[in-house]
Amino acid sequence: MTCSGNMYIHCCYLRVAQIDTPIACCSTKRITTVQLLNGRSAIVPVRGRIINCGTVLQCTLKGSFRYALPPSTTACHVHVNRIAASLGELQRLSKPEEFSHAKNDLPTSMWFLQSRETQISTTHPGENEQIQHLILHVKAMFRNMDLGEVSPSSYDTAWVALVPSSDDPRIPQFPQCLDWIERNQLPDGSWGDKDMFLAFERVCNTLACVVALKTWNRCGWCVQKGIDFVHKNIERMGNEDEEYMPTAFEVVFPSLLEDARLLGLDLPYDSSVIQKLKREREKKLEKIPLELVHKYPTTLLHSLEGIHRLLDWDKILKLQTKNGSFLFSTASTACALKYTHDKRCLDYLNHVLEKFDEAVPSVYPLDLFERLWMVDRLERLGISRYFGKEIKDALDYVYRCWTDKGIAWAKDSNVLDADDTAMAFRILRLHGYPVSPEVFYRFKKDGQFYCFEGETRQSVTGMFNLNRAAQIQFPDERILEEVFTFTESFLKQRRSLGRMKDKWVMSRGIREEVSYTLEFPWWKSLQRVEARQYIKHYNVDDAWIAKSLYRMPFINNEVFRSLAILDYNKCQSIHQKELSKVLMWNQQSGFDKLSFARQKPTECFFSIAATLFEPEFAYARIVWTQISVLVTLIDDLYDVKGSPVDLERFINALKRWDPKEVETLSEDTKIVYNGLYNTINMIGKETIACQDRDFTLYIRELVERFVDSMHMESKWKAHQSFPTLEEYMENGKASIAVEAIIQISSFFLGEKILEEWFVDPDYLSIMNSISTISRISNDIRGYERESRQGKLSCVTLFMKNNEVKKDMDAVLHFTSLRDTEMRKLTEKIIGQTRFPRMFISIHLNMARIINFFYSKGDGHTSLDAMYEHVNNTLFRPIT
Repeated sequence: MTCSGNMYIHCCYLRVAQIDTPIACCSTKRITTVQLLNGRSAIVPVRGRIINCGTVLQCTLKGSFRYALPPSTTACHVHVNRIAASLGELQRLSKPEEFSHAKNDLPTSMWFLQSRETQISTTHPGENEQIQHLILHVKAMFRNMDLGEVSPSSYDTAWVALVPSSDDPRIPQFPQCLDWIERNQLPDGSWGDKDMFLAFERVCNTLACVVALKTWNRCGWCVQKGIDFVHKNIERMGNEDEEYMPTAFEVVFPSLLEDARLLGLDLPYDSSVIQKLKREREKKLEKIPLELVHKYPTTLLHSLEGIHRLLDWDKILKLQTKNGSFLFSTASTACALKYTHDKRCLDYLNHVLEKFDEAVPSVYPLDLFERLWMVDRLERLGISRYFGKEIKDALDYVYRCWTDKGIAWAKDSNVLDADDTAMAFRILRLHGYPVSPEVFYRFKKDGQFYCFEGETRQSVTGMFNLNRAAQIQFPDERILEEVFTFTESFLKQRRSLGRMKDKWVMSRGIREEVSYTLEFPWWKSLQRVEARQYIKHYNVDDAWIAKSLYRMPFINNEVFRSLAILDYNKCQSIHQKELSKVLMWNQQSGFDKLSFARQKPTECFFSIAATLFEPEFAYARIVWTQISVLVTLIDDLYDVKGSPVDLERFINALKRWDPKEVETLSEDTKIVYNGLYNTINMIGKETIACQDRDFTLYIRELVERFVDSMHMESKWKAHQSFPTLEEYMENGKASIAVEAIIQISSFFLGEKILEEWFVDPDYLSIMNSISTISRISNDIRGYERESRQGKLSCVTLFMKNNEVKKDMDAVLHFTSLRDTEMRKLTEKIIGQTRFPRMFISIHLNMARIINFFYSKGDGHTSLDAMYEHVNNTLFRPIT
């Protein structure tokens, strides 16, 4: 639109916006620079119209206005594309009283543009445009990924500031760190994360900064404010949950207090909290002999500043990592430099400060941790498909660092941990990299599993990641069975006790994440269901706990969340259109008139939309649903409605494939036959376009194989005969119909399919596993209902043939068989390269769908428990 008069733009706290353009400040009537804060939303009225959060602004004024990154781009209504004006055309606001100031004491900037040449265009930004913008942003993150992006730590910066100059010990080696400390004291006199208060962490940070400033006689009033803060808050540590105690706190804090006492600082040294910490420190050090600390790499290398008076520094220097640090801790390395003047320590700290300028993080590098958790977040949010190459490059990097003993958060570490090892194992295995679960033996002690050797108490997230890794089992991997059993029990117990706080990370979503994975482990988790749950609980403000809180912007950020929401809602909208076509087909076929049959087109569509969700697979989803609906109808026709004579005529008509044959069928059977005939012919014609050949005959053979098996079951039922369990299972693997559903859908995945694959021994083994899993799952959930209907099941046959009196014994037997078959299937599919990626993934997805649907009921019949997931996936957008 053209601005024909006064135009007001009220910019309140834009997200991640950078403005270095001089503009007219309404309050002073002069040219100034406006600085907007990170982490906020945008509200921009333009001529009375509200532009909600997510507005993208681009200004051609002198300087640059890069962009405003949306916290929730789904709320966007208007997109300001261009504002063209010269500085001379900027004038003061004529009616500034019309606008209120921003909330939360954030600066309000009001712009006034008045010019005949000013052109303002407002459009509704395309969904795809926003998605592409965010994708490019994430790709840029991958390109810029190096050794880890991490927030600064006031505690560790204080220790670096304490190092005296190698040329003159009367002055600091790193005076810029002291400057940073002075500038970053919070209004209450403390140092630390301004958005999150943990008493342990905040008091320790403050004490370290006070000691650093006092040591160099800097900023006396800063020192006094810090001392006052410690006095006021020391007792709060006694009331805080010990799970939030920073790394090695009971070791480093008492030692830091001794440093403060030697400086003559007035602190509450006799506090009961401090006395308790001193006792805890003595207990811990008694468990770890100093000769062990000097000889072998342990986690204490990360906290040498806590025992600096006890160490033989010449011996300790032998335990440096390749980059010159001590277990990648800046504080520990700074303390070592202070005592040893070691050049490698100095080079490490100079390198860190070169990257981070005036302050240092608590841990650096974190290259493996950042790559693994970034990939994990993208996958769980459901947006990893946009970054295939970037993820492969990241995982190649991690795999080069993988060892038979595991990994740590950074390459070349001499101390390894189960948390990073578990995350790496899980992701690498799922992406086809050969990794051995034997690495987990080193983290087992006395029947329990720990994150570090020598650790005395487990963390929720550490056990959570171990549990997720152990879910990706191949056959006969005993150690993974042990890991899964232990961690599942640990997590259930902690959840029941309400003890879900974690010692490694501050996150509001831990309980929900744990609950989801306990209810839906990997083998029965559907991708879109998991994404929905994870988006809901994904926190952009998560903070990790080391010796101080730190944040990882490449792991938790608004870009991921915004992209995930946009993508989820976009796919959902596409799915809704597809579902409407399915429902129309169902109605036009007359299936909705079949009173005897289960009406489940929506649930059938949900099963595939929750797994094969990408927009480009629209027709594959429709075909999957149509075949699933037809299978359900035929199953009900045989179980509920059809007479023996009618069913005989039905199968004969099917084999002749002649629509004239319907004249001999009952009305209901006629509707089923006509719907089947027309749908299969329509799908067959579509294969010509997708596969360059007509697969109609093969599709008919698949359907006939399924109906033949149903016909056999109806004969067993009619004659009250009992086949052997082997005969029943062989027939049952066909009557469960997963072969027909998978193979017919696979023609529409954008990959060329060779018919000879379907008789390949490797492929037949995969299909056998899926069919076995499906048949057993169906039977152990529905055997009671089917027994009442006179139908056989593997449970009832096993009990009859083996004189088993308790049905639960039979159920446990087949549950074990099914779980073993799932492990076999996982091994067969993961890492295989013979068949195309999407072709093989749809087979694995079928097994996960079956496990999901039968987790709380017998598939379609008892879907009430699943309706929430169906509604969320198909009908409720994320707001």
